[in-house]
Amino acid sequence: MADDGVDILDDTTLEVVDHCDGPVGGRCPRAGADGVVACAGRRIDPANGGPGYRLLQVPAGSGQCPSRGTWR
Repeated sequence: MADDGVDILDDTTLEVVDHCDGPVGGRCPRAGADGVVACAGRRIDPANGGPGYRLLQVPAGSGQCPSRGTWR
């Protein structure tokens, strides 16, 4: 994982299934046309998140990047 990145995990196995480098200009560069972020409905493991953010569940349908200002 990159130092400022976020691993997106499988809910069952907790294996890395995707990776995001975080927001660009305050927005998720991987958000869909509907604004839903790539990690919505999944658990994440941010490199610099600390124990409170490890395995954080991002709500399904979320339109906000959970890394925006929370652990940088």
